[in-house]
Amino acid sequence: MKNTYKLIGLIGTFVLLLSVTGCLNDDNKIPENCFDGILNNGEERIDCGGVNCPLCDPCENGQWDPLLGETWVDCGGSCDPCPQESNGIQDGDEEGIDCGGSTLVPCGALCGDGLLNGNEEDIDCGGDCDPCPTCVDGMLNGDEIGIDCGGPDCPDCATDGDCTNGEVDGDEEYIDCGGTICEPCEEFIDYKIGGLEISSLGGITGTFDGGTNTITLTGTTTTGITVTIILNQPLSGWPAMPEDGASYSLNAANVTQGVIAVEVAGVTYSTAFDGSNGSVNLSYVDAQAGGAIAGSFSGLLKNMDDSDTQNLSNGSFVVLLND
Repeated sequence: MKNTYKLIGLIGTFVLLLSVTGCLNDDNKIPENCFDGILNNGEERIDCGGVNCPLCDPCENGQWDPLLGETWVDCGGSCDPCPQESNGIQDGDEEGIDCGGSTLVPCGALCGDGLLNGNEEDIDCGGDCDPCPTCVDGMLNGDEIGIDCGGPDCPDCATDGDCTNGEVDGDEEYIDCGGTICEPCEEFIDYKIGGLEISSLGGITGTFDGGTNTITLTGTTTTGITVTIILNQPLSGWPAMPEDGASYSLNAANVTQGVIAVEVAGVTYSTAFDGSNGSVNLSYVDAQAGGAIAGSFSGLLKNMDDSDTQNLSNGSFVVLLND
């Protein structure tokens, strides 16, 4: 009997060792295989794919395989038809692609699936997802301070300018425009003649003559109306800062300061003719080739024989300067 108890104790000890240590010999372990329910053995998914296991069922891989005929993820083609709530189309009462409405799926819940769905602007960004990076679209947008540069998401800009701060900095030609990283400046010379609005968009030239320190602006409309503004450097010099400004009071007695002239139907009207007067107020001037000038103007202009008058009002301009 005593030997029987001893045998029972030895068996119990052996069973306990098995439960604690597992296999007694590593050589007895079953190797990784395609039937163990574990993602191993170089598999793409559990027990399928890779170099060792059978191919995975494309209708169960959680991917959209259009080359295999699927119309959306794991459905369509040779797979089961796509249900309305997951067909890659905004239909029914959905608020985005396969989200919102009776789907009960928040559009933001689709932000990490690698698909362009929900109310996204691009794959997994925009809409209810994080904002899309804008660093490669050739536009100044997002949090950029220059075209596709600066801000928290894009590479540093090539200059130390900032195209969003309302200042002229970096190599900008005018406020937040021109130069290396900003959008091109929009040039214009707008005014009214007798209440008729005139715009010289597209027919504008601006020149700076370094020999005489003279700025000449010209704007021509498609109907042939031409306005010319000639400004000579003031005795005090061109203003050093935009906010300093510069004002011109122009008439026949002080043509050395400058001239405003307009040509309408082949007839020239000018502050250089007796009885005329005009004014120009600069809000910005960088008097050099590659610079810019901005301001406002108005005038009551006579023709040469004082037989007719043109009233210019509400004039404004932004023009880039060349040699």
